[in-house]
Amino acid sequence: MTIVKNKTVQLLFQTIYCTLGVIGVLASLGLFAAEFNFDFYVYYTNLSNYICLGFMFVSLVFTVKSANKKEDGACTLAPAFKFMCMIMIAVTFLVYNILLAKDKTAVEYFTSLSNLTLHLILPIMFILDWVLFYEHGKTKWSYPLLSVVMPLVYVAFILIRSAVVNHETTPVVYPYFFLNVDNLGWGGFFTWLVILIAAFVILGYIIYLLDHIKEIKEKFKSKKNQE
Repeated sequence: MTIVKNKTVQLLFQTIYCTLGVIGVLASLGLFAAEFNFDFYVYYTNLSNYICLGFMFVSLVFTVKSANKKEDGACTLAPAFKFMCMIMIAVTFLVYNILLAKDKTAVEYFTSLSNLTLHLILPIMFILDWVLFYEHGKTKWSYPLLSVVMPLVYVAFILIRSAVVNHETTPVVYPYFFLNVDNLGWGGFFTWLVILIAAFVILGYIIYLLDHIKEIKEKFKSKKNQE
């Protein structure tokens, strides 16, 4: 897999991402609808995009410094955390578009600025940033397992919050049906939790294998030649 080492290209890509990211964040807060969304912080979609945007802003700063020094090369900033964020935002993309988007019409999906940026454009761009600009073959076997840490923290946050807030007066207690303990019961809740955690790990190891595909092919070829 050929990566793009030119810092000018990286700078342009990351700048576009950050610009769209700011627009997406403002949309998630309700700015463009002329009303503040007080529940913005309970949605995994929003939080995962906020974390990825923060990471990309830091990446942009490092890219600017490298570009000023006329240095080219692959992105090297926090590869483990980058991988964790990539899996997190990939699951945001997949879960929403497979499980949740069915409740929206095509018009609603493509005319909602927050929906379009946070569920489609930004997740794809964040993944492309890793594909295009990070050196491959360096992913460690532990990265997919680490990718479940932030989702589990999020689930713990939702459960703690649901135990504290007043369910009758709080507009959004459980942001997603698969976290709704009241409706699913603990058995249903843990079933969905295991499914989603498994999805994180499986997706992580699929990407891990793809990242090492060149190395795997070389080992297979070497073994075949030895036979």
